Amino acid sequence: MKASFRLVTASSCLLIVGCTSFDSSSQFDDVASSVKERRHYVQVVTKSITPDIQVLSGANVVKANANYVANYPVDKSAGPDVAPSKLMTEVSYFKNYQEYETVTIKGETFPLENTQVTSETCTEHCVTTQYVSFPLSPDTATTWPESQVTYTLSSAGGGNRVQLSIPNAYFIAVNDEASRVLGQSQSTVSSSQTAPVKDTKEKPEEMVDYWYQKASDADRRAFADWAFAHRDGSGVMPTTQSQPLQMMGYWYQQATATSRKAILTWLLNQS
Repeated sequence: MKASFRLVTASSCLLIVGCTSFDSSSQFDDVASSVKERRHYVQVVTKSITPDIQVLSGANVVKANANYVANYPVDKSAGPDVAPSKLMTEVSYFKNYQEYETVTIKGETFPLENTQVTSETCTEHCVTTQYVSFPLSPDTATTWPESQVTYTLSSAGGGNRVQLSIPNAYFIAVNDEASRVLGQSQSTVSSSQTAPVKDTKEKPEEMVDYWYQKASDADRRAFADWAFAHRDGSGVMPTTQSQPLQMMGYWYQQATATSRKAILTWLLNQS
């Protein structure tokens, strides 16, 4: 029997990064648990998130949490020395002797890696908890064609199947954290030769510009109409299937009053 639900657990400290911080309705302006500069890459480890859950077959899922370990090369030549980025998932379900073994994402199926030994707790019912991961590149996550990055965990034969969904805004926020560190590193190198020129454009302005370039003409007009109607930043972008339109609305809402004015001025100059 199919079941679709979201369960937020406020009292459980899960995964390697501490208590659950986010769900699909959260703002992700404080997504990083840690940011570390390695020799060849920058590593961002996120705070955990409760995915939206849809049980497709088999045992009911009691809870699920995920976090992302993302590695960004310092330069292109560092590629071979950079470990793959991974999405870590902890999933608990009523015991039925069928553990999840594979993940399907974007139409491709891969084996899951067990990051910890599977555990079991029994009170009135026995609950199995698996700790798994699979490679997920930042490029794949941030350019996802829908607003939710969706993946399916399956047992052998498909007796247990659960679909998990995480907003791609969560992954875009991770990318922003890494970009700031990478940008600072590059500025440090260049400052020994010449004084850096300060870029006064704030992040929301950059992201609105980025998604504007990807948007259709109709989405551009819709965003401009909505932004001017909500110049005080109080409005909420209506639900839409268009990722560029949704993301432009998201970043406009994150902007300061000064940044919103800059975005509106910039929109007036677009033809």
